[in-house]
Amino acid sequence: MKKRTLLTLCLLLGTALPAFAQSRCNPSGNQGELNACAAQELAQADAALNAVYRQVLAKHAGESVALEKIKAAQRLWIQLRDADLDARYPVGDDENPRVLYGSMYPMLYALEKAALTETRTAYLRKQFLERSEYDL
Repeated sequence: MKKRTLLTLCLLLGTALPAFAQSRCNPSGNQGELNACAAQELAQADAALNAVYRQVLAKHAGESVALEKIKAAQRLWIQLRDADLDARYPVGDDENPRVLYGSMYPMLYALEKAALTETRTAYLRKQFLERSEYDL
């Protein structure tokens, strides 16, 4: 019985500790809280991109060639976005980004990634959802 109780306690603590380790977003707070705000902004930008992308795929569901091209373009865009971020914040294999850029690194990286994601979302919306089929 003790082993079962101990195992249950360990599992509960293991799931609770990450929640305590993460800061909550506070725009006027310390760097950890600012990093949390940036992570939240990135999550929102990513969710918006995914929603628009799903709408684009649904709109072109009957067009197999268009779907193939749209999916290929999105995969390439993700690679480009990640390469742009790597170029903006270069880090060698044996380097630590927090040592190179300081405690602001997670915030700066997340905000830049969110900005690139928001730009892509606007592009997909304009080109594939709002554009008339007669626009060339």
